[in-house]
Amino acid sequence: MRQPFLSLSFSTLITFLTGTVVLLGYFTDLPPLDGLRLRFLQWAVLLSAVALLVGVLNLARVHWSRFGEGISKALMSLAFFLGFFVALLAGGLLGIQNTVTRALVDFVIVPIEASLFVVILVVLIYALTRMVRKQLSAFNFAFLATVVLALLGSVPLPATQIPFFQGEDSPISYALRVLGTAGVRGLLIGIALGSAVTGLRVLFGLDRPSGE
Repeated sequence: MRQPFLSLSFSTLITFLTGTVVLLGYFTDLPPLDGLRLRFLQWAVLLSAVALLVGVLNLARVHWSRFGEGISKALMSLAFFLGFFVALLAGGLLGIQNTVTRALVDFVIVPIEASLFVVILVVLIYALTRMVRKQLSAFNFAFLATVVLALLGSVPLPATQIPFFQGEDSPISYALRVLGTAGVRGLLIGIALGSAVTGLRVLFGLDRPSGE
């Protein structure tokens, strides 16, 4: 259901004025605007923290409701609550520099993140096989060659190394470092430009993030 036009115009006006003050505070040296910019940023951080808390509470509510939906879902929800409270207690009571907290990060969180990267790799290989089965075009061949060279240059082999592909001074490792860095920078630049364009569209009222 669409909200009244007056409500939409008021929210758009608040967004435009707030964004304009923040932008002018960054690019000008006027003390009042700089003070307002810092105050608006503090409010944004506070609202983000409240939104994060609401999201965590909603996630806990969803997992709590799954205890009555079967053994498998109950076990996953129980694992979620155990991990959440252990991480919360370790970070809140012991501190992030404590040995227990560091061990929790090194032996639990880092392996989980590594497993997620492995899942991404498997998904890419699966997508590659589907593309090759449909049509072997020049782009698919370039993608296939990139994946094969990246695997040969980064996956360690037992008790041996491929001279041309592995090692710090090998041409493939050097190319992967250079091309990988260039690709990551290109992605970051694209994300920054997309965020800027989206922010400007919201600022001028062309898009409404609330989905109205």
